[in-house]
Amino acid sequence: MRTTIANRFNESLSSIQRHARQLADEQVRLSGGTKLLRASDSPLTMGKAVDLRTTEAQLDALGRLQSAAANRMSETESALRDAGKVLDDFHQLYVMTQNASIGTQQLKALSSQAVVLQEELKQILSRADATGYRIFNTSDLKVIVDGGTAGVDPVSINTIGVLAGLEMLNPSAGIEWDKVTDNEKLNEAVDQMVYGEESVLNRFVNALKSGNAQAIRANNQESIIKSDEFRAAAEEMIQQQIRVGAAQARVDRSVQRTDDLKLSVSSALSNEVDTDFAQATMEVQKAKALLEAAQSITATIGSMNLFQRLG
Repeated sequence: MRTTIANRFNESLSSIQRHARQLADEQVRLSGGTKLLRASDSPLTMGKAVDLRTTEAQLDALGRLQSAAANRMSETESALRDAGKVLDDFHQLYVMTQNASIGTQQLKALSSQAVVLQEELKQILSRADATGYRIFNTSDLKVIVDGGTAGVDPVSINTIGVLAGLEMLNPSAGIEWDKVTDNEKLNEAVDQMVYGEESVLNRFVNALKSGNAQAIRANNQESIIKSDEFRAAAEEMIQQQIRVGAAQARVDRSVQRTDDLKLSVSSALSNEVDTDFAQATMEVQKAKALLEAAQSITATIGSMNLFQRLG
């Protein structure tokens, strides 16, 4: 497409107007009636910076929450992995006892391993984080990991292991999870699942101690143990690990976004309050020179006749 001199003339006028406005703004900024060396010397500028400083403080607070969430989820993921490993060991031990060649004395010998696993599981399910809050709980512990700034609603994630997800270890206990609200009741719930009279774990351990093969043989009608409970509990821990892993990935993305926002806000705040007026004055002088050159060119074009403009 052909660009005529008239078009360039109009573009030049627009450029002059734009530079004139910028120049006027800079001159107003530099003339404050007092000796201002930097933008931060002006009360008006500092007033404008309040919103940026508020956003910066909000991002710092969000960063601390993200750090707390990441640390807690790391502890939760570790506890879930350990619990899943113990439950899987229980399942493997159960599978081993299904061998018909294993006699009473061998079953009794295996009971010591089961007792150790039983105690280890209780300790894992009773773990607390650095602040003393139980990792396995019944109510959510949500931590804000994103939002809360720039008009974005806060986003929170659950950072605990769900104790109620292990009900299959003692389905007949009838634990009312909504009423398990303190550490004492949490301890009672854990004891019910691990050491309760009807606990799958406890019945399995007692059967091994007594060498009662009939009680643990899967193909026996008198069997009081089924492998499904051990497997289901181990799989529940895996599912919870997946949930926590997805939440950790969300936190990582939120941390990156927060860091980017911090950099953006810091740059904007620096431009707002740390402007060197001596340097800005030089920029104004350069803008004046460019403006005068544009005006000279525009004056030359303005004196042309119609045929010259269309040429």
